[in-house]
Amino acid sequence: MAALVFAARQVREAKDTRAMTTLLTVHEQCQSPTLNKIRRRLKDGQLGDLGQLTAEDRNDLGDLLQRLELVGFLVDRGLVDLEDARSIFPNLPRTYAKARPYIEQRREQDTVYAAKLERLIQRY
Repeated sequence: MAALVFAARQVREAKDTRAMTTLLTVHEQCQSPTLNKIRRRLKDGQLGDLGQLTAEDRNDLGDLLQRLELVGFLVDRGLVDLEDARSIFPNLPRTYAKARPYIEQRREQDTVYAAKLERLIQRY
């Protein structure tokens, strides 16, 4: 019986370690100079009309949102704890709010664009 408890604990710890490693990897990717720059420009309102972005800004913002969508997916599937996501991405709701016009525009072609991110924001 003790061996079963020990094995279950090891499996749970391995799962938690994998989840945290994945979350930290996404965080590290979001800290790249390119994504930091687009996030800062978005936060400061320097992107202007999000419907009229340059191709480079559209790609960078799309990359940022894709990574944040992954966080939403991980939390949604129970692979990452919501509190861990909140701790590592405390400004995510602000980023989402600033990007909302762009997200809405993208949803005209893809109705589920950033849906997991939106669901994550609702849980924040």
